[in-house]
Amino acid sequence: MRIGIRKSLRQAMFRLKSRSLCEEAGADIRALAGREDGGEGGGIVVFTSYNANAAKRGLLEFAASASNQGARHCIFVTDRRQGWFQGQDFSSAVLRAVSDYVSRHRLTRLMTVGVSMGGYGAVSYAAELGADSALAFAPQYCPRPGTFPADQRWAEARARIPEFSRPSLNESMGSQIQYTLLHGRWNAEDSQHWQAFAQGSKIDHFLADRSSHDVIDPLREAGVLYPVVDAAWVKDRTRMRNLMRKISALPRAVGECAENLNNNRALNAQLTTSYATN
Repeated sequence: MRIGIRKSLRQAMFRLKSRSLCEEAGADIRALAGREDGGEGGGIVVFTSYNANAAKRGLLEFAASASNQGARHCIFVTDRRQGWFQGQDFSSAVLRAVSDYVSRHRLTRLMTVGVSMGGYGAVSYAAELGADSALAFAPQYCPRPGTFPADQRWAEARARIPEFSRPSLNESMGSQIQYTLLHGRWNAEDSQHWQAFAQGSKIDHFLADRSSHDVIDPLREAGVLYPVVDAAWVKDRTRMRNLMRKISALPRAVGECAENLNNNRALNAQLTTSYATN
C-alpha cells in the first residue's frame, strides 16, 4: 500500500475513533478517552508536528502505546495552519478545550509531549495547561524567522505566521515542571536551537550522537520510544538516562554549547529584542 494512502487511512481511523473537543482559530483538538478518571486519572496532551504527525506511524498507534494501553487519556492538539501554535485566539482555544476536558474527567495530572514543532508546543504550553512534566523530541527553541536566520527549514510556513504570541520558552518554562528534551547533537540547524535552551535542576536535556533532526527512528529501532514516554510520566530520571544511552544520547553538560552561544551577547540581545517587539 502506498505511503500516502496508508497515512490517509490512519488519519481517517483516528478521526473516527477520537472525539472532537475544538475546531476553531486554526486549532483541531481531539481526545481519546482513557479508562481512568478521577483520582487515578491522568492525561497526555500531544502537540502534533508538521503535517499533523506525532511519531510517524499515526496518532492511534502513538496513543495506544503512550497511554499505557489506554489507561491514560490522550488529547491531541493540531495546528491546521502549521503555525507553531501561535496566536492569542489559538492559545485561548487550546487552554479552554483542555481545561474543560480535564475538569469533565476529573484528571489529576497532565504531561505534554511533542516532536519537532510539536515539541515546541509541548514545552511552550506545559505550564499554562498545569502539566507537571513535559517531553519534547527535537523541539525548536523559537520559530521566528529572524531569531535563527541560518535555519531555513519550513521557512515558507514560518513566514506566513501573522502573530508570534507565545513568549520565549525560557520565560514560559515553569520551575515546578520536569522537562525532558532530546536533540541530535550534530545537526547544524538543531544545534542553534538546543544551545539556546536554559539549563536547570528540573531540565534533563539529552544530546544524541547524531547529525539528523530525526530522533524518533533511533528510539523506535532501539525499542525504547514508549519506555521513554513511560519514564517521563513516572519521572524516573535514572531510568531515562539508561534508556537514552541506548541511542548514545548523554545529558548536556553544564554550559555546553556548540558555538558558545551563552556568551554571545549579540544573539542574546537579538532574542530579547525579538520577543520584545513581536
